[in-house]
Amino acid sequence: MSSLSRSEEKKLILLCKKGDAQAMTEIYQFFCEELMRSAVLLLKNHDDAQDIVSQTFILFFKNIERFNTAYPVRPWLHRILRNEASSLFQKRSKKYASEDELKINLPIAEPNQEEEVFTAEETKTLKEAMKLLKEEERWVLEGYYFQEMSVKQLALTLGIPEGTVKSRLFNSRSSLSRKIEELMKK
Repeated sequence: MSSLSRSEEKKLILLCKKGDAQAMTEIYQFFCEELMRSAVLLLKNHDDAQDIVSQTFILFFKNIERFNTAYPVRPWLHRILRNEASSLFQKRSKKYASEDELKINLPIAEPNQEEEVFTAEETKTLKEAMKLLKEEERWVLEGYYFQEMSVKQLALTLGIPEGTVKSRLFNSRSSLSRKIEELMKK
């Protein structure tokens, strides 16, 4: 699926509420890859990301009756994902992290030659700088730039006002810029 209009999304959600398996499959197929990218960026571990994405869809379909079709589904899915990731972080923070848990296993995407804007060194510096940001800074930047969520969608996902999202975006970009400068001086 390349694109899902609001009317198509609403129709699929209404069918899901009636228990239509095909509609559930279509929702899953449309959002699975996007949620997986978000989960890997958050969790830094492919296996954990798969578990969290699966749990996200289970909770989504289990609570589909509560979903208000007047709103887009993307922010709700991302909010569930973020809550599940936070729960995992909380569980893990209660024990010492093993060396394996501290390793980052981000899958390497093949570069698109037409869209390749950064050199390999710039990309490496950007990734390192992103790792140095606070979780809330990283989340808002990843949502806005990598998941292409609007300010409104981020506000719904994070449960904060749009003005706060804009402020966090500004502050997060500033923080990222400082981190990149620090890394480039080394």
